[in-house]
Amino acid sequence: MIVSTAASIVISTVRPSALNDQNAFLRNFINHELINILGVILAITLASVANIHLAFNRIEERYNAPDALSKSRGNLKKAAYWLIGLFVAGIVIVVSKPMASDPSTPTLEALFNSAGLLVLLWQVLILVSLMQLVFMIKPEFPP
Repeated sequence: MIVSTAASIVISTVRPSALNDQNAFLRNFINHELINILGVILAITLASVANIHLAFNRIEERYNAPDALSKSRGNLKKAAYWLIGLFVAGIVIVVSKPMASDPSTPTLEALFNSAGLLVLLWQVLILVSLMQLVFMIKPEFPP
C-alpha cells in the first residue's frame, strides 16, 4: 500500500494526465461505479466475516476453549471496520471529486482518482487476507 500510494502521488504530480479525467476509464469509473463495486465487496465480505465469526464460535465450543481465538477474532473485527471505513472513504472521494474537476487543477483531479483506486486496492487486499483466513480453518472430525 505504501508503494502504491507513493507511486500514485508521484504520477499524479509528474504526469497528471495519466490519472485525471483525461483518462476516459478513470473519468467513468471514479464516480458511482466505484461506490457500486465497493458496496458489492463490502456486502459479500461482511457476510463472509459473519460466517468466519460463527466458525470461530464452533471451534471454541468444540474444544471448550473460550477466547482461544480472541486475537484472530480481533483481527476479523478490525477488517470488518476497515471495510466499512473504506466504503465511507470511497463515498467521500466520489462526492468531493467534482470540486476538483476544474480544468486548471489536473493534479488535484488525478489525486482524487488515485485515492479512489487506492481505496479499491485496500478493500481487495482485505478481501484476500480474509480469504486466506478462511482457507486456514480446517475441517473438524469427531474423535
